[in-house]
Amino acid sequence: MEAFLNKILEYLASAGMRVLCGIVVLIVGWIVINRVVKVFEKTKKIQKLDKTVRAFTKSALNIVLKTLLIIVVASIFGVPMTTFIAIITAASLAIGLALQGGLSNIAGGIILLIIKPFNIGDFVTIDGADGTVTDMNIFYTVLTTADGKRVDIPNGIAAGGKIVNYSVEKYRRIDISFVVPHGTDVSKIDHLLADMARSNSLIFVDDDHTPTVKVCGYEEDGLNINFRTWTENENYWSAFFAMNEGARLVFNANNIKLSSRQFNLRIEK
Repeated sequence: MEAFLNKILEYLASAGMRVLCGIVVLIVGWIVINRVVKVFEKTKKIQKLDKTVRAFTKSALNIVLKTLLIIVVASIFGVPMTTFIAIITAASLAIGLALQGGLSNIAGGIILLIIKPFNIGDFVTIDGADGTVTDMNIFYTVLTTADGKRVDIPNGIAAGGKIVNYSVEKYRRIDISFVVPHGTDVSKIDHLLADMARSNSLIFVDDDHTPTVKVCGYEEDGLNINFRTWTENENYWSAFFAMNEGARLVFNANNIKLSSRQFNLRIEK
C-alpha cells in the first residue's frame, strides 16, 4: 500500500512539473510572440508595404505563431504529437464545415489584398456601411463611421459585394439640390453661384471642373435645380458645408426664394 501511494505521489509530482512548465512556456511564449509581431511590424521591409497588407500580415503571423505555441504546450502537458495531429486532422473537417464563413472570410481577405479596392484610411461604402477603413485582419475589415461607430464587415462579404471608394480619386464633386418657383431666372442663379464658388479657395476650377447650375427636373411647386462644384478629396466636407452656406447667403442677398411645399389637410367628420 505504501509503494502504491509513493507511485501516485511521484506521478502527481511529475505531472505537476509538466503542468507548471507548460504554463510558464505558454505565458512566456505569449509575451515573446506579441513582441516578435511588434518588431516584425516595425521592420523596414514591412514598413514599405501598404498599410492594408501590413495589417493583414500582422494578424496572420500572430495567429500562426500562437497556434504553434499551443501545440508545443500540449506536447509539454504529455499529449503525444501523433495523437494531437490526429485530433487536429479529425477536427479540421468538422471545424471547416462549421466555420465555412470564417474560411470564406480568410479567402476574401486574400482577394482584397490582391485586387486592392481600398487602403487603410480610405472612406468607403461596404455592404451599406459608410466609414473610414481603420484596420483589416484575416477575418474582418473594420470601418469607423463619421459618428464614431465601429463596423466590422466580414472579408467574404466585402470581397463579394459592392464597394464604393470615395478616396481613390483626387477630386470629388459636390452636388447640392434645391427647388425654386416656376419662372425663376435660372441663368441668374447660375451666374451668382458660379461666382460664389470661384471665390472660395476650397473649390477647384479648370476646363473640366467648372461650377454649374442645371435644371434636373420639374416639381409641382417648382424647378428642381442642381448646383455642382468640384474640390480636392481631402477638402470635401469643408467645401460641401461652405457651398451650402454660400448658396444661402447668395439667395438672401438677391431675394431668391426657394419653394416651400404646401399640404392640404382635410378632416372628415
